[in-house]
Amino acid sequence: MAISTSNFARFLFFIVINYSYCQNFATQINNIAINNDMMGGAVVVFCENQIINAYYFGKSDFQRNIALNENTKFRIASISKTITAIAIMQLVQQNLLDINQDVSQILGYPVKNPNFPQANITTKMLLSHQSSIIDGPTYSSFLNATNSQNPIPNLSQILTPAGSFYHVNQFNSAMPGTYFNYSNINYVILGTIVEKVSNQRFDVFCKENIFQPLLIDASFNVNDLQNIDQLAVLYRKTNNNWVPQVDNYLGIQPVFTNLSGYLPGTNGGRFAPQGGLRISAQDLAKLVMVLQNPLNFQPSILNYNTANLMKSQNWLYNGNNGNNYFGLFLKWGLGLHLTNNSPSQDVVLLGSQSMFGHTGEAYGLVSDAYFDPIRKVGLVFITNGVGVGYQTNSQSSFYTVEREIFDVIENHTNVNSCLNLVVEDFNHTPYFKIYPNPVNDKINIYIENFEEYFQAIIIGADGKTVLTKYIRDNYTTIDVSTLSKGFYLVKINQSVQTFIK
Repeated sequence: MAISTSNFARFLFFIVINYSYCQNFATQINNIAINNDMMGGAVVVFCENQIINAYYFGKSDFQRNIALNENTKFRIASISKTITAIAIMQLVQQNLLDINQDVSQILGYPVKNPNFPQANITTKMLLSHQSSIIDGPTYSSFLNATNSQNPIPNLSQILTPAGSFYHVNQFNSAMPGTYFNYSNINYVILGTIVEKVSNQRFDVFCKENIFQPLLIDASFNVNDLQNIDQLAVLYRKTNNNWVPQVDNYLGIQPVFTNLSGYLPGTNGGRFAPQGGLRISAQDLAKLVMVLQNPLNFQPSILNYNTANLMKSQNWLYNGNNGNNYFGLFLKWGLGLHLTNNSPSQDVVLLGSQSMFGHTGEAYGLVSDAYFDPIRKVGLVFITNGVGVGYQTNSQSSFYTVEREIFDVIENHTNVNSCLNLVVEDFNHTPYFKIYPNPVNDKINIYIENFEEYFQAIIIGADGKTVLTKYIRDNYTTIDVSTLSKGFYLVKINQSVQTFIK
């Protein structure tokens, strides 16, 4: 049975509406950029498995006058922790790691809070920032030594009493597992655990098990990036001058002098699992889509149960069981910030009851990646510098510029269409899957329960057929390199999917 004319027209209506929203969306973002004196940025809005709005503005490299675009990659700061958590959970689902095991047994030396020497510290506690290990007085010097010394200091040097960077104030006074204290070193430890269990460098493990399967050009090692000119410089404005903070490589790949002879499992902090991932906004959105529903992507890097475990509540603020960072952190999962959208506190989108994701801030950059599993809408916002500085507001615990971007997404994009756009077809029955989405040159089609030849018809936003191909197997690849950028439908018999190029 063919798709009805009325249903097809309704689907095209969503696409046309999105185009009209895009124009106003861009105007609003530009106004925010001007008012906040932003260097540049990216805003991506997506439904469960497709992007509905994207806008890129400003400069990725001020000195060389390089415009920021969809391929620009950013050092996304603490959102990197979520990807580190994905790496950990991949080892869990392979039965190579138990998140309730004492990390002392994994690392091979005792990791104990000196105030509670009998209490175990577990991987689960690290993931949810309840380990009692905090960024103490020697954390910065340890990190500097990790990046510059050869050989790289062992992680034990900051975690054990005999270590040269050890300090009792690296631990808080609460028993492990009872108190939330957001800290970067938790994820330095997690990165090292990934290495210890997998016997691979942290950057290599993430490249092979997360980025390559999803066809993502991203890495915790800047030398892996295909084009160094696509990496954004991060800026702060001082005395009315934009001053580069990090990633100012001027088109020349950096040379790391202390990786030769590095032994995986000694100090994964060298690859900054707590904040050093370079990735584009569009590809970061894809990773959030994976967390929302891993089944939307083939091959899947997580299974459904593992993704749900990451999104499950592991800590809830009760008034005295943690540092809530001025109301920003009220609930936490495993590597994920869970929001309540409490008024004047952890509000992301005003129309959402709850969201999951992460925020980031470092070297002048601010970043956000969140998804609402009820409304099926998600967002990524990244800026590489704000000239007026990061100001606070009374509407939420996020910075004012974040709040303004969130409001534009809520009020000037078609987020309310998400529940309609994410359906697999108009009868709500999954039939085939498209990946990757968004796409560059090729799409892959996977048909469930393939039994006979089919014809795939690709239709543009104007309703005209632009490409056809016969499907003769479960898996088929279609070259769409000749298509212009925009929204497209793929129709196979009565089922319809969309993709964006």
